[in-house]
Amino acid sequence: MTTVELRAETEQWAPAFVGDHGAWSPMRSRIGRALPTAGGACLLLLDFGLVFGAFMLAYWSRFVAADLTFIALGVEQYSWMAALIAAGTGILFATHGLFDLQQPQSWSARIGGIVSSISTALVLAVAASYFLGEQAFSRLWLSTGWLTAVAILIGWHTLVPRVYTWIRDAIAIPDRVLIVGANRLGQELAAELQGEFHVVGYVDNGSELERSPNLPLLGPIAQLEQIVQAHGVNEVVIALPTNRREQVTHIVNRGFHRPVTIKFLPELGELLPQRFELQEFGGRRYIGFAPAASVSWIKRVVDLAATSLGLLLISPILLAVAIAIKLDSSGPVFYRQVRVGKNGRQFGMYKFRSMIVNADRKLSDLREKNEASGPLFKMKDDPRVTRVGKFIRRWSLDELPQLFNVMRGEMSLVGPRPPIPAEVDEYEEWQLGRLRAVPGLTGLWQVSGRSEVPFHDMVRLDLHYIRNWSIGLDIEILLRTIPAVLTNRGAY
Repeated sequence: MTTVELRAETEQWAPAFVGDHGAWSPMRSRIGRALPTAGGACLLLLDFGLVFGAFMLAYWSRFVAADLTFIALGVEQYSWMAALIAAGTGILFATHGLFDLQQPQSWSARIGGIVSSISTALVLAVAASYFLGEQAFSRLWLSTGWLTAVAILIGWHTLVPRVYTWIRDAIAIPDRVLIVGANRLGQELAAELQGEFHVVGYVDNGSELERSPNLPLLGPIAQLEQIVQAHGVNEVVIALPTNRREQVTHIVNRGFHRPVTIKFLPELGELLPQRFELQEFGGRRYIGFAPAASVSWIKRVVDLAATSLGLLLISPILLAVAIAIKLDSSGPVFYRQVRVGKNGRQFGMYKFRSMIVNADRKLSDLREKNEASGPLFKMKDDPRVTRVGKFIRRWSLDELPQLFNVMRGEMSLVGPRPPIPAEVDEYEEWQLGRLRAVPGLTGLWQVSGRSEVPFHDMVRLDLHYIRNWSIGLDIEILLRTIPAVLTNRGAY
């Protein structure tokens, strides 16, 4: 949630709130703010050491010491390989959010991220060693090291949230937050902040707290300054609509007798991107941002270079899939479908045929069995899909011919998925914003669960990508695509 932070200061500050935490509570509060970043960095180093240690433990273990492959390669080569796997695992852990200590993922999500990250890092490291001309590493060592690393990391990351909470409670105190606005938005905000912060209560002129008995209404807005002092508040979050902020603005402009951070919750909500500018014109402040981020020419260069290399490397796979489709069912190997690209321009998108011939004509008979939301049509057991089609869909092999669309400039490696014209006809006005970018072979939707993600959430992910595009974001999505394909999540 994006906030605009201001610093409300006065010429005379009262002594910092001491309470039950001792005279050094201001220092502990600063430590608390820095702890998530420092903890994430320490966790990265620890995970690197654990993965490296797991593979080196496998090297020295008696279970693999008798493997004759170790005669050809010494400990230096195996140490280099273990370090490469550990570094790749750390990068992939970051893309899975495993270093986010403030908002830890669920236990199942952590396990999935650990297994897919270590597996992908191992595959990439083996491929890199092959292209660098290294001799083959022991398969027994790779499998033993993988199993050891997975077991250690699952156990360690099960304890991480508890360890972090214990350290945070021992050496830092959470910021004391006061929410101005006892409306629905303020109560939702309080529920989100509790745990990470100490929410002391609400300030409002109304009494809408029947549904929130755990947090009190501390007083009216006119007494905001006194309440901030009495409760030692560090942060004030204003969750009022614009037409109710005048009284709060006067108090903020006057300042408080202690250092307090003020956060206004913008009504722009999800429309506000991560990158925006605070501008001043004619004595007024404005929030400025572009509806779509400017895309660099580097994106097109990366598309051409990566696609050319990719087509060369996967040409045997393309040939094998084409032969399998031809032997499995009658009809053409490729399927060309009209899709909608950037700014509504239509083009022919190529795919391996995964359905029977004339499958489009039978779509109307299956509409009532649609399992997707919005204008999309998805069925897990679509009767039109062939035997080979089920396999290539499961592993996303049917999408590979779209690399030719990337070469022609009709698509990109990363971007929103191109819809069919019938879907666009059913779009709401705000959903047309996803047509402002060149469609992609993969995107945030694919790495977030594909068909498991509701249509409106898919559009929000696409809009987030369009507003916040960067080369780094493209690289992150491409890296996350590998485990997404390997785990088959939402693919049908």
